[in-house]
Amino acid sequence: MKNHKETRSSFVCLAFLLPEERITFETNTHWLFVMAPELVLAVLGSLIFRYLPFLLPGHIPGARGLPMLFGASWSFVMTVVFLDWICTKYYLTTMRLIEERGIIGKRIRTIRLDKVQDVTCKFGILGRIFGFGDIEIESSGTYGKIVFRSLPSPQTLQGEIEKAIQGFRNSLPISE
Repeated sequence: MKNHKETRSSFVCLAFLLPEERITFETNTHWLFVMAPELVLAVLGSLIFRYLPFLLPGHIPGARGLPMLFGASWSFVMTVVFLDWICTKYYLTTMRLIEERGIIGKRIRTIRLDKVQDVTCKFGILGRIFGFGDIEIESSGTYGKIVFRSLPSPQTLQGEIEKAIQGFRNSLPISE
């Protein structure tokens, strides 16, 4: 989890930040959500890679190249899992909450801080043990809801969001 006070991130697409907007908090999903799939893929891949030559008959043409093809494709899958974890980011800026997803193409969802109605922190038993959970941000109108999934230290981020909302609302001019 990275906590950047009033800085611009090198990862967020700068075209989506407003000129006066600054990132105050950025994070991605908990490390467990990349390590668990990677570990399972590594164990399964090494078992299959080790026993694949014994499972294939030796007289199949090109069978000697199958383990290398399997290793390359398995490595590709592991790389995609890792890149998906790296490329899923959640930001709290001075004006908005931003969810950024996508390895090649990007999907960016935002909610302005003045439109946030409720911020809810949820975590189950594994989340309590390993320190991760979800934050649901509900907004007014047609903005809908954004769920920041599997965040490390969700209560800390919930507090940061609530402070930012209060600070943003206090800075708005009072209209009569």
